[in-house]
Amino acid sequence: MNQAYSSPNASQNFTPAAAIEAGFGGTPVRRKLARDAYRREEFMHLSPEQIVHKLMSLGIQGCRKQDKSQAVRAVNALILALDFKYADVSMGFFRLYDYCKMCIYKGDFLKAIHILDGLRATWAEAFHLKEAA
Repeated sequence: MNQAYSSPNASQNFTPAAAIEAGFGGTPVRRKLARDAYRREEFMHLSPEQIVHKLMSLGIQGCRKQDKSQAVRAVNALILALDFKYADVSMGFFRLYDYCKMCIYKGDFLKAIHILDGLRATWAEAFHLKEAA
């Protein structure tokens, strides 16, 4: 997705990353649209293993900010990524993710962080991924 965005004040085009840096017109809605476009573009270039790792990081980030919406969206995306053809493994992950969602809804962000951080570290080690901070 290399769609360029037109600046409202100039005839030049911006990539999603440049649009974020430029403030994309200055309005919060436009900045959010630019961030979302940048995030979609970023995900398009990741392997499935990297996407799962990134989703775990986004879930942790949402919990650290106590942003229930972001945290739950990330965990829901992790659930959608499960392949239930391998029921034993996927059901184990499903139960952990579901428990994380329950913790997030209750406001117990530390417990959700603990679970997601442990999963992320193990995932990174298993697939030789750079561990996020």
